[in-house]
Amino acid sequence: MKKITLVAMALFLAAGVFAAEKKNVIKFASVAPDGSTWMNIMEEFAEEVTEKTGGAVEFKFYPGGVSGDEKDVLRKMKINQINAAGFTSQGLGEVVKEVRLLNLPFIFNNYKQIDYVMEKMSPFFESEYQKKGYTVLGWPEVGFAYVFSKDKVESLADFRKVKMWIWGDDQLVNSLFKNIGIVPIPLALSDVNQSLQTGLIEGVYGSPLSAIAMQWNTSVKNMLNIKVANVPGGILINNKTWNSLTDGQKKIIKEAGKKHFSKLTQASRRENEEAIAALQKAGTKLSEMKSEADKKVLEEVALKTANDLVGKFYTKAQLDEMLNYIKEAEKVK
Repeated sequence: MKKITLVAMALFLAAGVFAAEKKNVIKFASVAPDGSTWMNIMEEFAEEVTEKTGGAVEFKFYPGGVSGDEKDVLRKMKINQINAAGFTSQGLGEVVKEVRLLNLPFIFNNYKQIDYVMEKMSPFFESEYQKKGYTVLGWPEVGFAYVFSKDKVESLADFRKVKMWIWGDDQLVNSLFKNIGIVPIPLALSDVNQSLQTGLIEGVYGSPLSAIAMQWNTSVKNMLNIKVANVPGGILINNKTWNSLTDGQKKIIKEAGKKHFSKLTQASRRENEEAIAALQKAGTKLSEMKSEADKKVLEEVALKTANDLVGKFYTKAQLDEMLNYIKEAEKVK
């Protein structure tokens, strides 16, 4: 009996040691390519978390879209096959539709407006993600989106001739193109390069940095120099994984995230500006809308698109709230 008790105690102690040494490996997916600034800073974030948790929390990255498109990743997060991921506005909007307010076309003109709106509205968005089973770790943005095309676009008539890509069934972008008079071609992100090469599509939209990272600039050599939309980004972790961590580990992740994701946003802004110069050096030509009448139409399209999406993504009150914040931002010193 004494021998059995000693064995049981040894097993109990061994189990305790095992539990103490148990690692939390967080599987993290992203469409950002390996070696990109986005992934490099994410690696820095992960290293800090692992160091400060004494190796108890590690991140295993799946970059470059190897886990599928953003909708695929969300499905995998629901079954805990993927625990966390970085998303653009499309993936974020699949969970909380209201976040697409941040992505409305021709609404944001500068970073000051974006920062002010995020300061005011991110608590609401984060509470909505919690209700849907996700914790927001940060909001590292993608940047302003521009239109890249094979042929030069200097008028709405030029624009309407372009066979434009649309990411999947994105209702927001589809509404924008419809109001401009374009019938877009829906494709997964992974199909864009081949479709540009075959001529199935002739135009894409994205940040200058993403155009280089995705190598779209090798096929499209013209960029319409108009900020089409702000493209927010966000990092989500499913609550099943988040709740399995200790309070101390959560605090470390949040603090490291605040530092590195802010760094990522600033790097994204700086490198997007640098990317425009790099694109020009590599042969991309910038064009402008020449007609004041066309510019006026785009302003009307922006308002119509925003109102068309009331009831689909957000309420009229939420839209008005954000537009008021944008006005307030210009008054803040």
